Amino acid sequence: MATFTCNFCGKCCFSFGSFITIERQLNDQDYYCRYSLTGEQFPVHVDAEYADEVSEADVGQVNTRAPAGKKRCPFLCRKKDGEGFTCAIYPSRPLVCREFRCYRMQVYDPYDHLAGKVIGAGEISTTDGVLARLWKEEIASIPHTHPAGLNDPVWVKTVTGILAAHGYRGDAVE
Repeated sequence: MATFTCNFCGKCCFSFGSFITIERQLNDQDYYCRYSLTGEQFPVHVDAEYADEVSEADVGQVNTRAPAGKKRCPFLCRKKDGEGFTCAIYPSRPLVCREFRCYRMQVYDPYDHLAGKVIGAGEISTTDGVLARLWKEEIASIPHTHPAGLNDPVWVKTVTGILAAHGYRGDAVE
């Protein structure tokens, strides 16, 4: 299994971060929040380095520091060095954030170069035309048998077997 590596693009927090709202500010660095899809309530502690970027003004609001037309988690901040985004509450982030992976498998070509990444429950992101066609014709329709879907060991074994038969290697992400 491969280890998930974040590239700090912020897409995860732009895509589902609008479901996290600050309900109450407790002090300069502590907030009480809600994840609206599950109703989960959770406390968070903001890293001191980013405390000035999260404020009482964010209580009950969607983050207004997002680019036009984007809604993002109120705790997503541009990294201080300007290279990507970071989570101001990373150590105290909610379970939904801890479990999230923007890709579930890395796919390597016969020369061991990264050829694509499996996103979500079974889509692939690739510029490799052969891999894209293989995915569409032989893999995309394979059902998930595990209730959670995303970490289905039967699906992973089936997919990695098909990939191997065509010279590719699939490496599931933990």
